Amino acid sequence: MVKILKTGLWLRLFAAMGLIGGLSNIATAEDWAEDQWGTLSGRELDIAAGLELTWGIKIMSFGALLMILTQLTRASTRARIGASLIVIFVVSEGVTVSTLSGRGYGEDASLPVAPLLIAGLLALLALASCIVHWNDPTDA
Repeated sequence: MVKILKTGLWLRLFAAMGLIGGLSNIATAEDWAEDQWGTLSGRELDIAAGLELTWGIKIMSFGALLMILTQLTRASTRARIGASLIVIFVVSEGVTVSTLSGRGYGEDASLPVAPLLIAGLLALLALASCIVHWNDPTDA
């Protein structure tokens, strides 16, 4: 089991998903805004698209930070930083969605099931690999 839970691999995959997902969100911000907020026009659409653009930048920044830190760290340091960043990211996304949901975000929207399942699975595998390697001896 430990052989498939290689921390570097799963953290890089999760970071790459963040980079690609964030870039996709940035490229299609207006489409996301229309899908999640309903029929908008003019200034409302601009504000909603700006929110989606900012969200994409946040996701992409997280992916870049995780990728860089995964490259720069080893052993238990990588596992501890990776686990911390995954938990922070998942909690911040949950808080963001729950805060916006109270303001009408996603009420009549289609839920992107496949990307969410893939993201959830990668997050769990990356977090599990970090937990398994939490106390690995540091490299000399």
